[in-house]
Parts: sequence; structure tokens; C-alpha cells
Amino acid sequence: MPDTTCACPHCKCVLGVEAVMKDGKGYCCQGCAEHHAHGEPCVAPTGCECAKSAKG
Repeated sequence: MPDTTCACPHCKCVLGVEAVMKDGKGYCCQGCAEHHAHGEPCVAPTGCECAKSAKG
């Protein structure tokens, strides 16, 4: 059974119909797929703030 949780390290969102596949992993949104490289927020409707945790 495939993992249905976003592959972004700090994200706990479940993949939906708009999931983005990158490097064989599933992400809930484009921001997560790019590891919030430019500060893009997580656009999941859960109010996830994984982008804040992604900042070094």
C-alpha cells in the first residue's frame, strides 16, 4: 500500500486529488514538492505550517 502522507519532511497532510509527484514521492502541493524553496506556503486546506519549519 503506497504512503498517502505528503513527503515534505514537516508536513502531515494526506495526499489528495491534486497531489504532485516528484522524484517518485508524493506531495500534497507544489510548494511542498519544491521544499518551500522560495517560501511558498503549504496550500492544503488543513492550515499546515510546514513551510515555516522548512526554513533553516
